[in-house]
Amino acid sequence: MTVSRRKFIHGGLSMLGLMLSAEELFKLSAQAAGSASQRQLVLIQLSGGNDGLNTVIPFGTGAYYDARPQIAVPQNDVLKLNDAVGLHPQMTGMQELFNAGNLAIVEGAGYTSPNRSHFRSIEIWQTGEPDKIGDTGWLGRYLDLASGDKEHKALPAVNVDPMLPKTLFARKIVVPSVNNIYEFRFRTDPHFRKDRDTQIEAFSDIYKDFDSKRPHADFLRKAGLEANHASDYLLKIVKSYKSTVKYPAGRLGDGLKFIAQMITGGVTAPVFTVSLDGFDTHANQQRSQAGLLKQLSDSLLAFQNDLKAHSLDDQVITLVFSEFGRRVQENSGKGTDHGTAEPLFIVGSAVKGGIYGEFPSLTALDNGDLKHTIDFRTVYATVLERWLGADSVQVLGKRFEILPIL
Repeated sequence: MTVSRRKFIHGGLSMLGLMLSAEELFKLSAQAAGSASQRQLVLIQLSGGNDGLNTVIPFGTGAYYDARPQIAVPQNDVLKLNDAVGLHPQMTGMQELFNAGNLAIVEGAGYTSPNRSHFRSIEIWQTGEPDKIGDTGWLGRYLDLASGDKEHKALPAVNVDPMLPKTLFARKIVVPSVNNIYEFRFRTDPHFRKDRDTQIEAFSDIYKDFDSKRPHADFLRKAGLEANHASDYLLKIVKSYKSTVKYPAGRLGDGLKFIAQMITGGVTAPVFTVSLDGFDTHANQQRSQAGLLKQLSDSLLAFQNDLKAHSLDDQVITLVFSEFGRRVQENSGKGTDHGTAEPLFIVGSAVKGGIYGEFPSLTALDNGDLKHTIDFRTVYATVLERWLGADSVQVLGKRFEILPIL
């Protein structure tokens, strides 16, 4: 069987974003992140704008029920955390994490002059720059700082989504998106048993003789030769993964399971990102949000239990956010419209569980919206300083309060 040079160049170049060796692609050098190199952050974005009031529910406040006669969660159904607030009834997994001291809730997170556009709000939360159009993400800037002045071949984070979020946009490094490991390999003809070996042999011959005088040719040659090795390594991690923990069906459960497979398999990248969409609940919110919150809650519990089973729960924390909350008053479609402040969640064995910040007033509103009580960058600064060992001022541009969460 013959293989054309054009076929291999096309197939090879399409994988360049993920073509480094397994060790280079997924393992961050310990020197790159200093003393915090073994600490890892998982970032979950709830895309669409999650309704925080039906997530962390102020069941002790009459104004909540006045504003939401059709979609408010009945007081008797709320999973109570204290005498004033509780979780949505589908969030039993997160209630278990809270009771175990592994869940911190930060109330009223937002920023001055909030924006209700999905695109702009996502950009603000992902860049950490509400006052300008940023071209790098807050974690991208952290990764740039962690890389220092040295030339590192290792790619220092992994995005488990089809598209790279702006959160990981950086100047010095490039982060791979590994959405499907079975796409991260040569596509061969199943009718020919030796097709794969033939393609790899031809691929190696082509890239071995690459003209090194061309711009970036050496990078292309090395990347091409090691693409198959990286693919095999990642597949080996997944196949060797063993766990008794059952993740819930769905995109988030699958994504967190994949992240657990990488972490337990020795991948030491300090940052992983994944998302769950569907939170733009303008109509029929009760049913749609309930299913999403159950998926979030059950997935987080499974992920934490999986890490514990592998004795890795002390080195990983998970931060959950959305681009904005929803308006206090329900709309005529039994849903809610774009709003402002929201609760953030941080999960992990290293977390000092509890409720932080002040719950926004439901009566002293800003044109029908909640007034934020804490700048969201306070949470970012806490994660940067207390977990990732970074100078938050260099990343965020100014000093923010550090919360006693970690």
